[in-house]
Amino acid sequence: MIEWSDEQQMVRAAVRDFIEKEVVPHHRELEHGDLPPYDILRKLFSTFGMDAMARDRFERQLARDRAAGASPGEQVDEPLERAPRDPAEAANATAFQMIPIIELCRWSPGMVTAMGVSMGLTSAAILSKGTVAQKERWALPLLTMEKIGAWAITEPGSGSDAFGSMRSTARRDGDEYLLNGSKTFITNGPYADTIVFICKLDEGHPPAERKIVSFVLDSGMPGLEQSKPLKKMGMHSSPTGELFLTDVRVGRDRLIGETESPEGEGRSAAKATFLQERSGVAAMALGIIWVS
Repeated sequence: MIEWSDEQQMVRAAVRDFIEKEVVPHHRELEHGDLPPYDILRKLFSTFGMDAMARDRFERQLARDRAAGASPGEQVDEPLERAPRDPAEAANATAFQMIPIIELCRWSPGMVTAMGVSMGLTSAAILSKGTVAQKERWALPLLTMEKIGAWAITEPGSGSDAFGSMRSTARRDGDEYLLNGSKTFITNGPYADTIVFICKLDEGHPPAERKIVSFVLDSGMPGLEQSKPLKKMGMHSSPTGELFLTDVRVGRDRLIGETESPEGEGRSAAKATFLQERSGVAAMALGIIWVS
């Protein structure tokens, strides 16, 4: 049986103490949708230095990109941080990532979902395929939870067939694009500062054959509407909403990678982003079943 090390036990105890003081007293408001979770999550990040560690990893990655000769507008297809080569170091790093997730899920799984979509899915979409300039512009505030992110793929009529039934479009208009469409069940949608909007390029092909492209949007852009939180059966500490886009005009600088992906690459990039969630979901399950 694998057990936590003494150091990991100390971290777990400290996280539990934080949750008892900062989450448990607000549990009812969080779970009934009256209190967005973001200020508590930011306090968690600052208390345990998670924001500083994210900033350090990000700066090291950008330094590697620049050392490799990448220009600001060039895409660098590389993960944010290479895994530690020493197995013990890798295991310890994974444990320190998983412990806060497990402990939060003992009380509020929705908080982990809100956190994971913001600093996980949304930032990963930018970091994996974005240019150096796009990473500098949008990624770091997501990684530190300074800003809230949403990853918008699901649509009202799509269900599990996210790409085949996708109706949201990007239409070229000179050197810019006009975005139209709607998204639903979007985690952090009502409060997101930064939104990765996934759609199809309207270039005359039948809808099923159109390229998948992604754009980075900021809240408050003309033509972008973010709904109030949806009423759900549970997990209200993870605010979920709808997005409506009507002729939202964007430049190429907001197209992730600043290039229209070759056929099929946009789909594969979006699917790859989902893989970021897998280990986190397992940790959430451990917390939900109330690990002692």
